[in-house]
Amino acid sequence: MLKFRFLSLVFMLMCILSCTEEDPEVILVTTEEVLFASGDEIRLLGRVISNQELSLVDHGFYVSEDASFSSPAIVSLGEKDGPGRFIGQLTGLRVGRPYFAKAFMDRGAEIEFGNVLEFSTLEPAIIEFSPKFGAVGEEILIEGRNFGADTRVFFGGQEAQVIENTLQSRLRVRVPIPEGNRTVPIRVVVQDREVSLSESFEYQIGTYEKIGTFPESIRVYDNVFFQDGPNRFFIGLGSERRLVFLPGFQRYDLSSSTWQEVAFPGASRSFAFSTDHYIGGGLSQLGSNPFVYEGSFWGYENGAFTQLPDLPFLSRDAIAFELGEDLFVLGKNPDTTKFFFRFDKSEMRWELLPTPEQEFTRNDAVFTYQGNAYLIDSLDGTIWRYNPNSGAWDVIGTYPGSLGNGRGMARVIGDKAFIGLFERSDQVFELDLNSFSWKPKNPMPGLPQSVIVGHFVSGESLYIMRVPDITLAGQFPMDFYRFDPEGI
Repeated sequence: MLKFRFLSLVFMLMCILSCTEEDPEVILVTTEEVLFASGDEIRLLGRVISNQELSLVDHGFYVSEDASFSSPAIVSLGEKDGPGRFIGQLTGLRVGRPYFAKAFMDRGAEIEFGNVLEFSTLEPAIIEFSPKFGAVGEEILIEGRNFGADTRVFFGGQEAQVIENTLQSRLRVRVPIPEGNRTVPIRVVVQDREVSLSESFEYQIGTYEKIGTFPESIRVYDNVFFQDGPNRFFIGLGSERRLVFLPGFQRYDLSSSTWQEVAFPGASRSFAFSTDHYIGGGLSQLGSNPFVYEGSFWGYENGAFTQLPDLPFLSRDAIAFELGEDLFVLGKNPDTTKFFFRFDKSEMRWELLPTPEQEFTRNDAVFTYQGNAYLIDSLDGTIWRYNPNSGAWDVIGTYPGSLGNGRGMARVIGDKAFIGLFERSDQVFELDLNSFSWKPKNPMPGLPQSVIVGHFVSGESLYIMRVPDITLAGQFPMDFYRFDPEGI
């Protein structure tokens, strides 16, 4: 309102003067408007009014935190010829503070000033950020306003790299290394102001610690693995590069961190099925022209292998799981007929069960939970649940990660399943078995083009060994890792 009154008086004065016989000199400078104000930046509009030509040595604005302009910041726009509007910009102001501004012009003899405008810089604010979940090194976007040039962003106590600040309203930042907490608030600091939201950012977690390598300098394929209690892990049979059979096992003792060779009394084989208490089937000769099947069946209990009655089927790449005292095996016979068998340990008897709609093989992943079996189809990620009491098969979800070339891992700790590491994939996902919701974990280190050699559970950790794909030439050790799903 003051601006318009002032301009009205100026125009009335000019009109009166224009009616006289002689035109006296009229030269004025006015501070017309605050065009833009943010947290630390201001753009001002001024105007030089004159009824004749003129040249200015300098023009611009004075900006100060006090009305007396005792220590002003000066926006100098330099020389100017003739009247007209001008715009000045000043950065580096303090956020949320009152300021005073006035235009000036320097005609050489003295500096003349316009009227004074009062304004305030604005406070910073966060509106939202996304995504709410992510891994170290990923980028997130923070939407808000009045993010000045010196804006800093913190994830908890860890400062993040601000990659880009767009129009003081959009920050692109890189997620920093966590300080020890899975969920942290995001804080934006602009000068002496700090703003945040009640919603926290959640880190993608899971840590891997290399604890050793396979004790032989070989690459193992098509093997079996099982564990005897929480501290003894067995890896063996299969072959070395599909050239020579491995006749036995290497056993890892978690309590002493040592490997020991363990003989296997049965025939060597590859592509067999195995669980923690059973080994059976597979191929008894290397090569495929034609397949030579192995029909012997072995149990493992109390630290010893025991030969059991031969299998009532022959198969390569069957998949097996245990529920209670019973063993279940799914696969195909040499004539590609599907089968589903249950082995009753108490009666030492095999029972042929109705085959499920879906075909399952060793390429798929399986875990058991609360008396049911869960199988992940490696072709499309469909998760099937098998109820041994009713014999029913139900689809209960879909694996969200990469299925690679199959042959993945599925392990349960508490009420969570950890699924992934399919051939040529380093992804691991956590499945909450109560809510059936998924959450990605940190990827496994090493070559993604790798195949599972063995995976085991002890306490709250997984123990994992993989081997580079057989098509990769070169010497690669088979590294053994401890995976802490809750590690940060």
